[in-house]
Amino acid sequence: MWALATDLRPPAPETRPVATARHDLVPGSTLTADDLVVVARPVDALAADSVAAVDAVTGRVVAFPVHSGEAVRDRDVVARALLDSLGPDVVATPVRLSDDATLASVRPGDLVDVVAARASDGSNPARAEVVASRVRVLTVGAPAGSGGAGLLGASTSGAGSSPVLLLATTPEQSLDIAAAVVGSRLSVTLRAR
Repeated sequence: MWALATDLRPPAPETRPVATARHDLVPGSTLTADDLVVVARPVDALAADSVAAVDAVTGRVVAFPVHSGEAVRDRDVVARALLDSLGPDVVATPVRLSDDATLASVRPGDLVDVVAARASDGSNPARAEVVASRVRVLTVGAPAGSGGAGLLGASTSGAGSSPVLLLATTPEQSLDIAAAVVGSRLSVTLRAR
């Protein structure tokens, strides 16, 4: 009877090795071998751009959140060489925007200004100011259910539901953006090249 039951069992799914996150990976951080582990996953459950080897992404910058246990995809990271090619003192700064419509007009490579808008609080009028000027867009996206841990910017809807940009900024611009997040809604305006 046991032999019959095991003969009727469906075959195990085809698997392939993929680099997965040992812990939550935060946008803007640089991947090390300690951040990843290779695990066999069912092929049917993997994205076409899932990364097979840890060394293929070691040294790359995380562009979008990757949760612990998730497979790392090429679209989740940016090559360190890209930042290096943009010059010294350039960092990857993740920014969560307050407006989904921005994604339709912004593309990697675009130059943008980051604008912080504050609502009127009764004693102070509403105002907007540019907090980072002429920064290059590295990646554009709004990963579903990505959560907000470590991303600059607050979502007014559910966590992880607003668009995310990875921008090439100076360390000073990155700090200005981080400071602007407190009490502000962030958006971008396109610049002429």
